[in-house]
Amino acid sequence: MPQQDWTPQQLSELADVEELVLVLDSPDRPVLRVPVWPIVVGSDAYVRSYRGGTSGWYRRVLVNRDQAVALSAGDRAVHFESVDPAADVNAALDAEFLRKYATDDYRTAMVTPLALDATLRILPR
Repeated sequence: MPQQDWTPQQLSELADVEELVLVLDSPDRPVLRVPVWPIVVGSDAYVRSYRGGTSGWYRRVLVNRDQAVALSAGDRAVHFESVDPAADVNAALDAEFLRKYATDDYRTAMVTPLALDATLRILPR
């Protein structure tokens, strides 16, 4: 399936919502619905696992990168793409996590090397 762009409404929702529910399917397990912190930089949406590669939801995404996210208009099929820890965008991602979640005690966990290694871009499909 060719990659599509986020609609302006979807991108705005991803930028504004505090938690995004990932809808993770696996052939040998029940569907997992897990809330994560989304951020938007430019026209792209991202998530990170503050627990890095030890997180169950993150490991499930690595096995099957074609999943879904729950938006207000319904579930949207997505593809998760790993972000290189050395990519230039990571400085902007760090800043956005710290800005968006400025009042949350866990915000600094999202900008550690462990979380940086578990950064995913969410691509609509």
